[in-house]
Amino acid sequence: MRAAVGLGSNVGDRLGHLRRAVEALGSLGEVEAVSSLYETEPVGGPDQGPFLNAVVILDTALEPPELLAALHRIEADAGRVRDVRWGPRTLDLDLLVVEGRVVEDDDLRIPHPRAAERRFVLAPLVEVWPEAPVGRGTTAAEALGGLRGQRVFRWSGDWRTGIPSLGWRGYGWVAAQLVLFVLFGAAMVWFGDPQPPPVLRILGGGLVAAAVVLGVSATLVLGRSLTPLPQPRPGARFVARGAYRLVRHPIYGAVVGGLVGLGLWDANPVAVLLGVAMAGFFWRKSIHEEANLVLAYPEYEDYRRRVRRRLIPWVW
Repeated sequence: MRAAVGLGSNVGDRLGHLRRAVEALGSLGEVEAVSSLYETEPVGGPDQGPFLNAVVILDTALEPPELLAALHRIEADAGRVRDVRWGPRTLDLDLLVVEGRVVEDDDLRIPHPRAAERRFVLAPLVEVWPEAPVGRGTTAAEALGGLRGQRVFRWSGDWRTGIPSLGWRGYGWVAAQLVLFVLFGAAMVWFGDPQPPPVLRILGGGLVAAAVVLGVSATLVLGRSLTPLPQPRPGARFVARGAYRLVRHPIYGAVVGGLVGLGLWDANPVAVLLGVAMAGFFWRKSIHEEANLVLAYPEYEDYRRRVRRRLIPWVW
């Protein structure tokens, strides 16, 4: 009997919970397919963190009520507590579809009554079983095609064995960064003042010196874990010492400070403005990077609460 099981987690080691759930589902039958990993904001319920979602296709000999009971046991083993409706949970396993079966009991309804309304269910389900019947004469692919809104984010890579990544989006951030550097270099060539005021020389030089100290110290701490991509490289270690005790992205802050300092040194208003614009750029890039770091290192969430500054120590 072919069944689709929806996986979700938004508490603790979310990725670890889903990985262990896939292993546990393997004890109930044969895991035929596992979808990509998706991230989505919660629908309904109290204020809570984002969910990781996926869908597993399982070939099992268990009847639907038996399968549902087994799913509840796996949830309980992961520490699932059912005290708040649609509340945060370590692990959520939903029996979405069972091939050739329609069940409408008080405790179980198949297909899942809300599966056809939720993109975080349909997007991974269509990956692994597009013809899955999610309603009266409606397949998962048809339901997804008619759905509007409900943005979800699809992580790249095999999340069962490795750390998911931003994929091509990560390289896009690096390409945009290079473009900004080229524009800054052009601004330094074309718009500088050949005789800048001494006070700007002093201010700019001090800012550049501080940026160099911050950037070099952070780079030495990272070592081989250093990468221009907004995601950890394979085998990278979590770092929370040195400059990283003061600010979460010291290298980004050093780049911004250095560029603004160079602009001041040259009395170059265009370069200064581009340096300030880079601050906004790195702020946005760091948001995506931190979403990836939380997946790679569950302890990063606690680190983020302890180290409040994002780019510049004691300031921002």
